[in-house]
Amino acid sequence: MEANSDRHFLLGDPGWWIGTEGLPPDFRPGELAPPITWVSTTPRIGNFGWCRQRLRPLAWPLLRPMAWAPLFLLLSAIPLLLPGRTPDDQITSLFFFSISWALVLLPILFARNAQPSSDDSLLSLPVDWTSLALASAVFPLHMAIDPMIGWISYALYWVAYLRTVQLVQAAMMTPSARFLLPIETGDWPGRLNPSWKVTSEKWSRKVLASVDLKNGRAIISGSSRSGHDFLSLAFLHKSGFVQDPFHDSCPGGQEMTELLADPLGIVGLQWPDSLIISLEEE
Repeated sequence: MEANSDRHFLLGDPGWWIGTEGLPPDFRPGELAPPITWVSTTPRIGNFGWCRQRLRPLAWPLLRPMAWAPLFLLLSAIPLLLPGRTPDDQITSLFFFSISWALVLLPILFARNAQPSSDDSLLSLPVDWTSLALASAVFPLHMAIDPMIGWISYALYWVAYLRTVQLVQAAMMTPSARFLLPIETGDWPGRLNPSWKVTSEKWSRKVLASVDLKNGRAIISGSSRSGHDFLSLAFLHKSGFVQDPFHDSCPGGQEMTELLADPLGIVGLQWPDSLIISLEEE
């Protein structure tokens, strides 16, 4: 299975982008090459250097379920507005309410966990936890004080949903991608310039070094594919999603630009033929 998908390993599956015929181009709108001081390449050139690997766009796992969530959140209010029309109004309302937030939270969590080197902190998800917690804290008061408080809580859940959509949109502004460099594992130096905090002096399939930035972290990780080992460079957004470090919308901003102005000083190996695009495949 892995060998069959090597053809799309770097460029990404053409089906991810509407209107794309054949293999995607080496550069899509907004994608930048590393600075000229870096040794870099593209999937069609190969040879030596860092190369962009596009990851699955977040629109695929997120947009459809999150678009259905408001319907179920709306349905959760109907049994309470029109009581006595279901076997159990409260259970029916809770059922629809649970579906609505499952359609929000679970796709975000699963999409992030599917990305290599993503953050696993629940609270870093692009969710408006403040409004969500406030709505949940206010809701029980409708039983002890006034039933109208329940509708205040319901309104706050709508606020939490709308703000969560905004946070997800912000996390999707920069495409999901990282840069890979094929290496011998012994080539990992275990030390970089002082800006980087090295967390492992030996290569392994985990985060090896990072730099904290305003809107997230720059990370270097170990990765493997089809028997080949790599270093991976990416921007890890504060939401925990992996983003393209060389994209004109990267939220790393000037800090990221200055950090990556100088190469990491690791030459790497020649790209495996199985992972680059040959003329016969065009």
